[in-house]
Amino acid sequence: MKGQLYIDNKDIFTELGVATLQGNYSELVAFPPSKTPDSNDWAEEDGKEFDLSEMHLDTKDVTLEFGFFSEWKYNDFVALLSDMGYHDFNFPQLGRTFRLRFSSQSSFEMFNSSERSKFVFAHDFPRPADYVYEEPVNLYTIPNGYELDDIDLSAYGVILLKGSNQEILKSPAVKKNLLQNFKYQDGAIYDGQFVKFQTKDVNLKCLMRAPDFDTFWRNRDALLYDLTRLSVKTDAEGYEYEDAERMFYVDEWSESYPCYYKSCKTEHFNPLGGIWWEFTLTLVFTSFRLGDIEYLLASEAGEFIMTEDEECFIDLGD
Repeated sequence: MKGQLYIDNKDIFTELGVATLQGNYSELVAFPPSKTPDSNDWAEEDGKEFDLSEMHLDTKDVTLEFGFFSEWKYNDFVALLSDMGYHDFNFPQLGRTFRLRFSSQSSFEMFNSSERSKFVFAHDFPRPADYVYEEPVNLYTIPNGYELDDIDLSAYGVILLKGSNQEILKSPAVKKNLLQNFKYQDGAIYDGQFVKFQTKDVNLKCLMRAPDFDTFWRNRDALLYDLTRLSVKTDAEGYEYEDAERMFYVDEWSESYPCYYKSCKTEHFNPLGGIWWEFTLTLVFTSFRLGDIEYLLASEAGEFIMTEDEECFIDLGD
């Protein structure tokens, strides 16, 4: 327990007999959510038009559980947390320091020789102040067929788990057209001339693996950076602009989906014997239509078959 956590350069176990308990790292490693961008919702178009000329990350809450093993040091620990707004929490095993502020206490339990309590901290600094982008370390030689702006997720040490395809292909909700429901007649009158879809949240079930924390933080930070960075694009009139909209591509059915990053949740995190981070990555698909999917003829090797003149692929829908 000694050397497990330093708060403002103080070993809290040596100073107060306080130790962090198992499971504390899960919320620390998760990406912070993004702030909701401005948008326009046009009834005659699928999805929404989002202003992604800026992309900012929001603050997030982090719950840490502590055990108190010295005689009644609980009050001293609370005094330490509340003597100023922000404190530096250094976790040597993680190899990273987090600047947190005490927000609330969510539980407190007393036992014969110890106490246990959960504290909620606000994490207001979603990106390290001195962060410099480094390309991720590719741990997989075979791409897994899911790309973010032409970069396979395997480049970040990430594979997609069972259930992700169902999330991608699931139909979004339909936008409601004009509906008139009068008291003096049966049923209702609905404008059914066209059907347009809403945006939808897609929860990708991901697994990131790394041999050590240096590699883990490099790949994890690179993925967050690439999810939220602004890239230069060109509109129909040839004007350049910056935008944080991503293109998510699925090789299995050769389809691309415009999207932006929304949030992340850790499902399981194991820091021992090689890092194992299972998490749910939520993307907002800004425009989605099942009818846009094309089914192309391919060989058993997965290569698309072309017409005799080699000018186009063979569309099975035709």
